[in-house]
Amino acid sequence: MRRLFNRGFAALLAPCLLALSSCQTSRIVYPDQVTVGTFNIEWLGDGVDDMKKRTDDDFRRIADVIDRCGADVLGVQEIENAAALNRVLRHLPDHDGFVADVGIKQNVGVIFRKGLTVRQTDIYKPLTAGVDRLRPGLVLSCRKDDFDWVMMVVHLKSTSRADSTDELRDEARRIRGKQAAMLRSWADSVVRAGSEKDVLIVGDLNDFPGRRDNATLGPLIASKELTFLTGTLRSCKNPNWYTIDHVLVSGTARERFVVGSETVSDMRSYLNDKESAGVSDHCPVTVRLSTAGPDND
Repeated sequence: MRRLFNRGFAALLAPCLLALSSCQTSRIVYPDQVTVGTFNIEWLGDGVDDMKKRTDDDFRRIADVIDRCGADVLGVQEIENAAALNRVLRHLPDHDGFVADVGIKQNVGVIFRKGLTVRQTDIYKPLTAGVDRLRPGLVLSCRKDDFDWVMMVVHLKSTSRADSTDELRDEARRIRGKQAAMLRSWADSVVRAGSEKDVLIVGDLNDFPGRRDNATLGPLIASKELTFLTGTLRSCKNPNWYTIDHVLVSGTARERFVVGSETVSDMRSYLNDKESAGVSDHCPVTVRLSTAGPDND
């Protein structure tokens, strides 16, 4: 009888311990700063015909990874819909979020800490480059303390295993290069309009600025207005690779950058291989910006 009681009690206690470990993390609070980042959550589904099957524990771990990375505003990718995002948000009581759902399996969205101003101002459809399955950008207006900015969350065309021929791989790179040029043009137009000088682009670019062969981010690299804050970070999946998840900022926002704050939040340092596989094949990438002092616009 005692043995049965102990087993039953342990079964009841285990989810509670996991919930506590997921929600009570030692996140560092940085006064007069905002932490902004991006996280591709890899086929985050709503539970119906999901491309990637997940357990309740997986969703708790996703929430814990997000909480641990400390992001105040986190662009997210590969979100099926609002129902899928809510499966994570229910474990993040201090956060809110939404998705730019355009009826495809992989949408972009945002998760943000409650108390901040984050609102959708546009869905940037030109970023699909005329291809139905590609993701438009999500344009946001954000504010924390005295700092406000415009931000686009993006997920550019990949060069995947489905691109099985040289012609398909070349076409994928051509599209991604076209998207990079669109992002540069969009950022330039926002700054030229004059109402907002602080512009951020966050997301999975499926490339890195240091690539020499078959590079696709040339228009962004050549931009006089935009700077990669994350261009030297290494992938958490393989230390020999550079990350393809990035944060870019305009000139005035760059002045607020906290030098050395760019980080890949490596969940593999505290999750085993099976646990991390249930979260994502990416890790969150974040930077910190100062919110002190009067805004410049």
